[in-house]
Amino acid sequence: MNHLALALSSIVLFFVISFWILRLRDILQAMLRVPDIDPFTEVTLPQNPPLISVIVPAHNEEVHIRDCLQSVVEQDYPRFELIVVDDRSTDITASIAASVIHGLENCKIVSVDHLKPGWTGKCHALDVGSRHAAGEWLAFLDADSRLHRSALRHCYHRVAHSKSSMITLSPRFIMKSFWEKALLPTFAAMSCILFPLGQINDPKSPVASANGMFYLISRRAYNEIGGHQDVRALAVEDIGIGKRIKATGLGLTFANGRHVLQTRMYSSFKEILSGWTRILSASMNYELPTVLKFLGLNVVTSFPAMLTAMYVYTWDAKLAWPHTWFLLPAACLIVMSVVLPLFYSKLGTPHRHSIFLPLGNLMLIWVFLVIVKKILFKDALQWRGTTYHASRYQPTTLEPDASHLYSSARSPVFE
Repeated sequence: MNHLALALSSIVLFFVISFWILRLRDILQAMLRVPDIDPFTEVTLPQNPPLISVIVPAHNEEVHIRDCLQSVVEQDYPRFELIVVDDRSTDITASIAASVIHGLENCKIVSVDHLKPGWTGKCHALDVGSRHAAGEWLAFLDADSRLHRSALRHCYHRVAHSKSSMITLSPRFIMKSFWEKALLPTFAAMSCILFPLGQINDPKSPVASANGMFYLISRRAYNEIGGHQDVRALAVEDIGIGKRIKATGLGLTFANGRHVLQTRMYSSFKEILSGWTRILSASMNYELPTVLKFLGLNVVTSFPAMLTAMYVYTWDAKLAWPHTWFLLPAACLIVMSVVLPLFYSKLGTPHRHSIFLPLGNLMLIWVFLVIVKKILFKDALQWRGTTYHASRYQPTTLEPDASHLYSSARSPVFE
């Protein structure tokens, strides 16, 4: 009997069990602290609700822009305006947008023909849009996302009654291709491990984030954190905004929006890997120790590692514990089979897609290896066809400057 092999394989199996128990903890925290936005419940708005400015940045979005804008103009919220920011598009995005909003007085298109130095394209477009907005509340919506017609109504009602200054949503992912179904849930799960939603809504926890697909924020709170100025060079400006709102004590709510927000992030294999390489690396602030930690986590909990550990463990465990050797592997399989479908369902993805986890996990390991390479070589950030030589895979200003923080006891902002 190989005692060392038995010890190492046992450690791996215990680690896998612990990993999935922690995911169960995340699920339970989310169930307790993350509200669901249900568009079919009745909500009452004030007699004179505030004006909401919906800002949609669009760079070569001819595939998605029509559905996105149509979902906005059909909103049942009584007072809103729509501002489409055509960000240097070279396709027919602007003409499609113009056809959708034609004749609507509360809608307009703002064109951006150059990128301000030191800004990412999206941040610059959002900043431009906010300067053209008249609303007391600002709703930022990605062009590849769509809203239920009651989304603005329910999100404003929720944020007002939760005493927050900002609400952001997790979406329902639209997945059509094989690679979307195989990879997107695993990568989205990694994002939830980095930023557990239940902890984001816990005022005692420092964990904070936001989802740039959609968030609604008070104009006063937005101005108080400096708008997009402080996050202008970030590849995950949404996370930066969420961190600043929570750090200043202005009130942040992360809600489950799978019934009111849907998105198709990426459609091809190359887009998925490239996009999530950017998102995950920036979410970890390009810090090599953090990347290596989560790389190791994914290697140890991968199916090849788990199956190898089970094979090695079984041979020696049968000799050491002939009557109870099966308990550890059985516990591992039971915990996984119970928690995994629940975890996928909470992500807004069908639990049947959990069968793709082994493949998704291996591709996630590959993405982490690519991130390690980019950090070591200080590669320039590439995003939506633009190379940002001033923004490289090096630690940035993802966390708010401590000198800009306010008391955590600060009252939320209401309009």
